[in-house]
Amino acid sequence: MNELIEKWAGVAPGADPAEADPVVLECARLLAAEPDGEQAVLLAFGLVGMAPYVIGRRGAAVEQASADALAAAAEALDARLPEGEDCGHADHPHTKVLEQWDTDADGLHDAPDARIPLSEWDEAEACPRNAAAWARTVADVILPGCVGGIPEIVPRHHESSIHSLDSVLNDYPNGDPRWDLEIHTTPPSSVSRLSRAALAGYVVVARACCWYLGSGRITHRPLLDDMIEGLESVLPLLPDAPCAHGPGEHPALTWGADQQAGDGIHLRSPGGRTVLRDEYDDGEGYGSSLEAWTCTAFLRPLAVEARDHLREAVETLFGTRRTDHLDPVYLRPDGRLDIGPLTARHVPFKDETATEEAALWAARRYEALGPEGPAADRTVLLLLMATAATSLHLSSGIAQEILGILRAAATTLTADGDGDDRTCAAHPGGHARRGERTQDLMARVARLYEPDADAEAEAVAAGQEFGSEQLACPAHLRDVVAKGVADLEEQCTEEPDLLEQLLAE
Repeated sequence: MNELIEKWAGVAPGADPAEADPVVLECARLLAAEPDGEQAVLLAFGLVGMAPYVIGRRGAAVEQASADALAAAAEALDARLPEGEDCGHADHPHTKVLEQWDTDADGLHDAPDARIPLSEWDEAEACPRNAAAWARTVADVILPGCVGGIPEIVPRHHESSIHSLDSVLNDYPNGDPRWDLEIHTTPPSSVSRLSRAALAGYVVVARACCWYLGSGRITHRPLLDDMIEGLESVLPLLPDAPCAHGPGEHPALTWGADQQAGDGIHLRSPGGRTVLRDEYDDGEGYGSSLEAWTCTAFLRPLAVEARDHLREAVETLFGTRRTDHLDPVYLRPDGRLDIGPLTARHVPFKDETATEEAALWAARRYEALGPEGPAADRTVLLLLMATAATSLHLSSGIAQEILGILRAAATTLTADGDGDDRTCAAHPGGHARRGERTQDLMARVARLYEPDADAEAEAVAAGQEFGSEQLACPAHLRDVVAKGVADLEEQCTEEPDLLEQLLAE
């Protein structure tokens, strides 16, 4: 045995399979032959110690042989003491390990070292029940679902992650959602150390989170880039090949993203996997087994879907947004603004993506017209982009571009102004009603560009005390542009990466 034990030390992630596989297979053979033998505890922990290597050998003979031997040992070692008989230990070290489990790769390092003589072990560590629990747990790490009997112990920090993601994905985050999402953007271990279940958990959580990440609520681009890179890194572990599962055997994932994220986190710990199996596997072939949850044919489409969605989101949120296709929508054949559709699109919350694209189109049109362009067009376009800046949380790339144009406009308006911007002799009563609805403001903008005496009279009769012409007052334009600049600058201070880009310019 001493010679064999010495060989175990060389079996670690990255070891040459030609040298390491025979060592693992010999240990598994000896344990399977006598799972309750005199050396069973030592052999079981020998396989446990080599498990970090084995989980990197997906599909190799060592994987199945190790899982089978450990499962047999767990059953045999448990049988040494009849069910209900006290072993004399108040608890076993294995229980505390399950409570503090982080990832499968890290959890394995907390097992007793089989190279240390059993005589030097703590009595509870060498207890057959502790050995059986470790054998059962590691068999499940190697091939999820191949054994039962693992207690439903979910690590407290995993439960905390589930609750945090639940709040984020339901859009009521407890604090900055960026920090709750950041720990899930990359795999929990290096790719070579990922167990089957840890890989599945990462993909399921990433796919559950990708819709929120790509929604525009997260404007820190590195977060999206990291998840794209993380998903790319695991694709080599997910071969594009069919599996033996029949229709309906893979998880349907028809429930909400919050529950899917919770399921993914449960996959990361042995106790969590027991929770998952008890919840979904009915034992009669009508539920999804852990083997189905970790099936590469199930996981690969999820990873590809999440990656592609995030790539598209990065392009939409941070790329150069094209707006030339909107020229026929917002320009008439004579080159004048089609003010009706343009102001209608600037009412937020109907379609925020289309609204911010319209605002970007207005900003680019304003800049393209230049100082010599039609004054009416430039005034209206300035009002439209300033309104968008104060009424929408614009995507980072759009916010950056509009902020630059508004800053330039503010400089020009200040240079052309005279006196105190806070007062306006022509309009001592102000220019707009406090809390004016965006749709009412847009109606005034439309009438400013295309005067309509009847519509103006109707607005006054309905209680609108400010006319459309007041919108074009230089003092008012300076005010609304200054507010637009301030709001966008505040957005930038909340997004450090965007702020750095602006300062660099």
